[in-house]
Amino acid sequence: MAARAAIGIIRVSERKQRGKKPGREDSFVSPHDQLARIKETCERQGLTLKSTADEIDVSGGKPLDERRGLREAIEAIEAGKANVLIVGYFDRLVRSLRVQGEVVSRVEAAGGEVLAVDYGAVSEKTAAQWLSGTMMGAFAEYYRRSVGERTAEAQANAVARGVCPFPDVPPGLEPGKDGRLVSTAEAPVVVKAFEMRADGATIKDIRAFLSEHRIERSYHGVQSMLSSRLYLGEIHFGKLVNTAAHDAIVPRELFDRVQRNKVPRGPRPKSDRLLARLGVLHCDEGTRMVVGTQKQNGRTYPFYRCPPVGDCKHRMTISAEMVEEAAVEATKRRLADEEGRASTEQDAREAAAAHEKAQADLDAAIRAFAGVEDEQAAQERLAELREARDAARERDEQLRDAGSALTVTMADWDRLSLEAQRGLIRATVQSVTIGQGRGRDRITVKLFGE
Repeated sequence: MAARAAIGIIRVSERKQRGKKPGREDSFVSPHDQLARIKETCERQGLTLKSTADEIDVSGGKPLDERRGLREAIEAIEAGKANVLIVGYFDRLVRSLRVQGEVVSRVEAAGGEVLAVDYGAVSEKTAAQWLSGTMMGAFAEYYRRSVGERTAEAQANAVARGVCPFPDVPPGLEPGKDGRLVSTAEAPVVVKAFEMRADGATIKDIRAFLSEHRIERSYHGVQSMLSSRLYLGEIHFGKLVNTAAHDAIVPRELFDRVQRNKVPRGPRPKSDRLLARLGVLHCDEGTRMVVGTQKQNGRTYPFYRCPPVGDCKHRMTISAEMVEEAAVEATKRRLADEEGRASTEQDAREAAAAHEKAQADLDAAIRAFAGVEDEQAAQERLAELREARDAARERDEQLRDAGSALTVTMADWDRLSLEAQRGLIRATVQSVTIGQGRGRDRITVKLFGE
């Protein structure tokens, strides 16, 4: 790498309303301040800031596998895309000694450096550096732990006083002068919604009723509202409970009737449709389609559609027989060899070998490109190899997940069990996309490797 390249980490553990009100921007280390310090240091030290990862509402105590921005920055350094991990303040990196040790050891093993603007290099190369960094990390973790303890105590006190320790409350309630919840002008509308549900109204009908009274809720928002025990005057927050926190606005008998109206899901019955729950069929918006049926003139017509509940705009519907036929034809074409036989066994062996070779090619290229001057060309080639490796891995895993290998003649297809047919489709078809229009032209079948 011709010049030192850096990746910045900008972390805020909990934004909430901080920085959104005049005079409150200094109540926490804002992302703007962190970015300014990172840029200034990079310019002063001759570092090229390639990118920054924003981790907003991310605790510094989270393990590395839950810190996507930090994890991907480390992986980029390990891949040779950068050699400096930089943060504006030491405690923006982590607030966990265990995670700190993992971050520093991985970056330094890759020949990189961890840099905190207010502290300097965070390193484990010498005993003195390890001791200094460990002490700073211990202070950071102590602060996180002590704040957590104080927060837990404050939350327990709030619940005991009848004050909600969380900001979001459902319609019909709001905090009063003493912090306890009181009813609002929307309360009668909420009670009516409960009465409608108790009488058998659908969530869709209740959502429309609430919208008529200027209460906008999503489908799941209405479900959550109808199960909120805040309407009974109760606060439930983890293990903290206060059953007499404030005055109830929904009678308990009515609340209980609504809860009894819920039908437990239980295990979903198995569908006999070929593409049901394979996860390959979706509309052109990316929404996974589900099985449905329609009765007309005494006959039942199966179809696939976008779920009736959700945010999909297109709400696609297509004949089940038509799309299944397209998927089967594509599967047969892919699997048939010169003798008219189909086998996933050979495909599985070839996929495993291709995955192993793609990984070996990538590993060899990373070693070969270390220190080359033409950084752009090297990174482009590495990106191509990673893409090939990922595709090979996906294909390998898909075939292994499909179960035992099957070898059948095409004439035997209709004699296969439903699960055997699904296994062949799962091993062959990557996706089936339904677009706008009519007939078979709406269907796009993508096979693995295409």
